[in-house]
Amino acid sequence: MGDLAAAGTRVRAVLEHVFAAASAIGDAFAAQRRDCIAAGTALTADRLGGLREVIWQQLGQLPAADGAGVVAAPGVVEGKHRHLEWWQRTADDSTPDGYARIRLNLDPESIDLYDYLDMDWFTVPQREGRRYVYGPYVDFSGADRYVVTITAPVFDSTVFDGTVSDRAGSSAAGSGAREFLGIAGADIRMSHLEPDLLAILRSVPVPAVLVTAERRVVAANTAHWISGTRLDRLPAPGDGTFAAVTEIGADSGWRLAATSA
Repeated sequence: MGDLAAAGTRVRAVLEHVFAAASAIGDAFAAQRRDCIAAGTALTADRLGGLREVIWQQLGQLPAADGAGVVAAPGVVEGKHRHLEWWQRTADDSTPDGYARIRLNLDPESIDLYDYLDMDWFTVPQREGRRYVYGPYVDFSGADRYVVTITAPVFDSTVFDGTVSDRAGSSAAGSGAREFLGIAGADIRMSHLEPDLLAILRSVPVPAVLVTAERRVVAANTAHWISGTRLDRLPAPGDGTFAAVTEIGADSGWRLAATSA
């Protein structure tokens, strides 16, 4: 079904646009770390704060983003077992630039600890060395909004057989260990993303639904499927419900499925 494949390509482009912003932020994070090492100084929270201009710039390219930034692996930032440099849009004119740095409780002794070290959007990129799409979900700890979190791993710059890798989520030729510095990413508001996805899905002339790897409905071109609900099983072509299914790719695990009529 050509219409379904074309729609899937457009959905993938939406995700890749966000990943491009995350990659730019991750590149700046890795470069800041390398500059500190070259200068014989530690990467401190103050020095990492220099990323804010890059983060603001990328947020400017993502109108649907609620926030973006980097989340560091333990010990990467001097004296910090956990550290975030994450900026959110403000809903009013309370800040001159329209962004405010998010402040969460990272005290390991607190019962209210925001322990991102156990969260999928951090652990999957760390463990599997790949990009990740998490949600949609309600981000109670961050912005109390319904969002999709899109993240990419950030590694140090390592030379492998003459090839240098310093891009967020990229792989290098050859062999050798890379140090995981953390993740770069963005929270995308579903209130902004869903209309864009609906516009794409309406190009499919039959009932179609976009679902996550966890079977959660992201969007559909018919009221038969409600955003946020779960399907009984992942769509598969010829399973009695769907005539065609296309993988979205972009490390999302998402599938776009359509019925025959």
